[in-house]
Amino acid sequence: MEASRAALYSAGSEDLKKGFEYQLFDLTNATRVNHGLSVLEWNEEVRETARKHSTDMAENQYFNHTNLQGQSPFDRMEEDNISFTTAGENLAYGQLSSIFAHQGLTNSEGHRENILQDRFAELGVGVDFNNDNQPFYTENFLTNQWLY
Repeated sequence: MEASRAALYSAGSEDLKKGFEYQLFDLTNATRVNHGLSVLEWNEEVRETARKHSTDMAENQYFNHTNLQGQSPFDRMEEDNISFTTAGENLAYGQLSSIFAHQGLTNSEGHRENILQDRFAELGVGVDFNNDNQPFYTENFLTNQWLY
């Protein structure tokens, strides 16, 4: 069956983007629950910010938290009028599915710290594909409340 595949990656589509986004969101929350943490709420606005960053990386062939205009994840959220008191970003690239992207993120200390950060309350996940159908994953975590 593998030999019959014409390409390594499935053709990117709007449905696949959404599927990968929600799957990565669910996997992130499952990991949090397994560690006794609260479930993150889906944030549609920050999902748009995350997806725009994934699109930018895919279209312009780079992989970095800082975009080609020099903006950090926090700059991009502020530009999109997303208020936050604490925020973080995870990136993954090239994994065949969100399952493999999540596995890679949880095996990286800094990314795992974001996933298990108890101060985060919301998450938006954005995915897009480059011309070779390789997926770019962006997770934007945030809370917009002062915690005491």
